Amino acid sequence: MQDSSRPVIGYPVQNAYGCAQPPPAATSGTAYPYVNSNTYPYYPAPPPPQYRRQTFLRTFFIVMAILLLIFGIILLIFWLVLRPHLPDFSVQSLSLSNFNASNQRVSATWNAQFGVSNPNKKLSITYGDVLSSVFHGDYYLAETRIGPFSQGTGDVRTLDASYSVVDSFVDGRVVDAMNGERSRGQVRFNFKLVADVAFRYDDRWTHKMHRWLIYRDEIRMAKRRN
Repeated sequence: MQDSSRPVIGYPVQNAYGCAQPPPAATSGTAYPYVNSNTYPYYPAPPPPQYRRQTFLRTFFIVMAILLLIFGIILLIFWLVLRPHLPDFSVQSLSLSNFNASNQRVSATWNAQFGVSNPNKKLSITYGDVLSSVFHGDYYLAETRIGPFSQGTGDVRTLDASYSVVDSFVDGRVVDAMNGERSRGQVRFNFKLVADVAFRYDDRWTHKMHRWLIYRDEIRMAKRRN
């Protein structure tokens, strides 16, 4: 016969109030797994707008640097293959007539002949409009226009240009300078040629026309001796 004072094995031990006691606390040698009760997935916080802007700018500058490098390599290859050169201009002859400088008035007629050569071996040159001017120092005196023309590779030709001023007002210091040079036996004039120039390669590629200063030089007109 069992002793009724002993608790029944398999039933929870009750306290003095008749309630079941909780299980004993785990000792330091016993570990229980951690169960996360949060069932939602974890997403990292998006980067701030300033960080995204810095990343975009960095990427943009890197792409632009690469494009500039590629463009520079293409230009270098183009220069090495075609070796473009501006045309060579020179004054072959120049005459001055009806020259008179007095009372801040100048009259003169210049007749010039320019030699033009295309030094390129693979590129032809097209001139859209040639504007030629004559100066004394930096002071403008007259100008003329030369019609459009083209030059093949290695082509050489001559251009005629005529300039004229009749009783044109000129600064007094310029008139005095020209008369002083004339008394010493020669008068110096500067000639400048500006043109719309385009380069053409084998009739398949044409460089867009741009305005170039193709010639500028100082010519000394010596006084003729009788």
